[in-house]
Amino acid sequence: MKKSERGLLTDIRVIVLLLCVFAALFAIYVYPPPPVTAKVNADIDESAVSSFLKKELGAEVNYEGEGIYEIRPGVSEERLSEALKGINGSIAEKANEEPFFYGAGLNGNLRFGLDLVGGTQLELKLEGILVRIDAPASVNASTVREFLEKELDTEVTPYKTDKEGTYEYEIRKRVTKEQLSEVLKGINGTIAKKPTGEDFFEEAVTQGTIDETRQIIDTKINMLGLASTTIRTVGNNLMIIDFAGIDIRTAKDIVGNPGKFEIRMQTEGVGGDVRKGQRLEEIDNITAHVMYGSEGIERVETVPKSQTQSWRGEVIEEWGAPFSLTEEGATALRDSAIEHGAINNPADHQLAMLLDDEVVYSAPIADDACKRLEEELIYSWTANTGTGDEGKSDARELIIHLKAGALPVNVKVIGSGEVPAYLGAKFKEGAIIAGLFALISVTLVVFLRYREKKIVLPMFFALLSEVILILGFATVFNWQLDLPSIAGIIAVIGTGVDQLVIITDEVLSGGRSSTRMYRKRISFAFGIIFVSAATTIVAMSALAYATYQALTALTGFALVIIVGLLFGILITRPAYARIIETIL
Repeated sequence: MKKSERGLLTDIRVIVLLLCVFAALFAIYVYPPPPVTAKVNADIDESAVSSFLKKELGAEVNYEGEGIYEIRPGVSEERLSEALKGINGSIAEKANEEPFFYGAGLNGNLRFGLDLVGGTQLELKLEGILVRIDAPASVNASTVREFLEKELDTEVTPYKTDKEGTYEYEIRKRVTKEQLSEVLKGINGTIAKKPTGEDFFEEAVTQGTIDETRQIIDTKINMLGLASTTIRTVGNNLMIIDFAGIDIRTAKDIVGNPGKFEIRMQTEGVGGDVRKGQRLEEIDNITAHVMYGSEGIERVETVPKSQTQSWRGEVIEEWGAPFSLTEEGATALRDSAIEHGAINNPADHQLAMLLDDEVVYSAPIADDACKRLEEELIYSWTANTGTGDEGKSDARELIIHLKAGALPVNVKVIGSGEVPAYLGAKFKEGAIIAGLFALISVTLVVFLRYREKKIVLPMFFALLSEVILILGFATVFNWQLDLPSIAGIIAVIGTGVDQLVIITDEVLSGGRSSTRMYRKRISFAFGIIFVSAATTIVAMSALAYATYQALTALTGFALVIIVGLLFGILITRPAYARIIETIL
C-alpha cells in the first residue's frame, strides 16, 4: 500500500465519515431488527390482537387493515406463530399456501408518512373561547366558573395570568361574543377590554387543552394499534393528524367517538390477578360488572389531585385521579363491594377500570372507604396512582381514561384528504426513482466537467454518504419520511455537489503546490461553504418551526436540508477535501 493511501485510511476525517456511514446502515438494517408484516387469523377484534401482541412480544404493533399487522422491532416467524397460540390465532397463508409473513426489505427501519404508504389526513379545529371577565369584587373566580358552567352547560376553567391575580377563563365550547355578554349580565359582569380597546375575547384554547387533546387522541391511537400516526399542532386551536394506512371514515370515528369505560369488581382469586394491560376476556370469569362510565360517572376533574403524607420521617406527595359518581353509580359500587366481600377483604377484591375492554387501572378500595361504604354511599372518589412524577403522569392518563377518551373540547373537521394505499406505494416508488435519478444525474454532470474518474467517484461516494447519514438520522429519531422530505434529500444532493465543486475547483486552480498553499485554498473554499450553509440553515429554520398551517407541510423539507447541511459541513466535506488532497 502506498504511503498516501495509508495516510488516507488513517486520517481522522475519513475514519469519522466511514464510522458514521456504518452506524447509519446499522441503525437502518441491523438494530433494532427491521419490522415484519404478517396477516393474522384470529377470532378477536384487531385492537385485542394488537394489545395481545404488544404484551407478548414487547413490540410496537401497527394495524394496517384487512388483518395485516406491522410488528417493530421485527420477530421471527416462529416466535410470532408461538405467540399467536395464546389467542388461538395463526399466521394466514397466501394463495400459494406460503405464510403471509415478510420482512421490511430495503426499507429497513425507515418510517414513511401517509403520502408514501396511503392513509388519511384530518385538519381539526378545537372549539373553545379564551376570555377575561370584569365582575364585581364580591364575585370570585370560582363563582364565575360555576355560573358559566351552569348557564353554558360546558366545562369552564379559570387560569391566573399574572401575579396580580388576573384570571382568564377557558370556555370549552364555542359561544359568540353576544351570547356570552348576555349571560354575564346574570352576575353583573362584562367582557374585559384590552389596552387597545378591543374585547379580550378569542376563539382559542389553552396549551394545556391542546396537550390534553393530543394525549387523548394519541392514547386512543396506541390502544387501537395505529402507531404510524403523527399529530401536529398549529397555532392555538388547530391540529393536523396523519393516519397512515386507514381510511377517512375510520379516522373520523377515532377522533369523534369516545370509547366504552367500565368499572368491574374482582370476585375470585387474589390481589394482583387483575393487572393493567389485560383484556376483558382474560378477567371476565374472576370479575363482575359494576357500572359503565356513561351511566355512573357524573364528573371527572381536569387535573390530578395530590395529598402529602409522612412515611418513615419523609414527606411524600401521593397523586390520584378525582371523579364523582351519580347516585346510581354510587349505589352500584356500594352494592358490589358488599356482595363480593371487598369491604372485608379489599386486597383480594380489587376495583378494575377498563377502557374498550382493556384494563387501565386496578387497585383495592382504601380501608377508610370500606368502612364508610358499610354505612353510606360515597359519591366523591380519588383513584390513587402513586407518588412522584410517575404518579402524577399516571393520574393524568387515568383522567383521560375516566372520560372514556372523550375530547375536552368539541372538534370540527375543517379539512381532510385520503391517499389510497396503492397510490401511496406509487408515490414512494416514484420518490425513490427521483432520488436515484438526481444522484446519478449530478454525478454525470460532474464527470462531463472534469473527465476524471478519480474526482467523480469520491464525489459520488460523498453524496451517497450524505443521503445514508440523513436516512440513518431519520431512523434513530423515528422520523417519518414524506414527499417533502424526499424533495429535501434531492435538494441536499444539489447543494452538496455545489459545495464539492467549490472544493475541487480550489484544489485544481493552483495546480500542484505545497501542503501549506493547499490548506490555504481549502480554507478559502470552506469559508464560502460555511457562509452559504449558514444562510441556508437560517432560512430553512423559519420553515422547520413554522406555526402557520399552510407551511407545516414543508417542515420535513426544511429539516432534511438543515440536517443534510450539518452532516455535509461537519463530516462529508472535510473527508472529501482530504481524499482530493491525497489522490490529485
